[in-house]
Amino acid sequence: MTTGASGARSLEADAEWERTLDRLQARMEALQFSLRAHPASLRFALWRHDLRETRETWFQLVDPDGQDPIPEGS
Repeated sequence: MTTGASGARSLEADAEWERTLDRLQARMEALQFSLRAHPASLRFALWRHDLRETRETWFQLVDPDGQDPIPEGS
């Protein structure tokens, strides 16, 4: 079995996918921290909305056919 250009692209695509998931996870953690640390902030609603969208994106990448296992409002 040989690894050609398509094999290298696949490895690069896999690595980029992993980096994207890592960035999304780090963003979720930062937003969760902001929500806990600054609940009275004027930006609270924006952070919560951003967290919801980021979480949805993360789950779509991980399991495109699945559902978000975290209920709304958590």
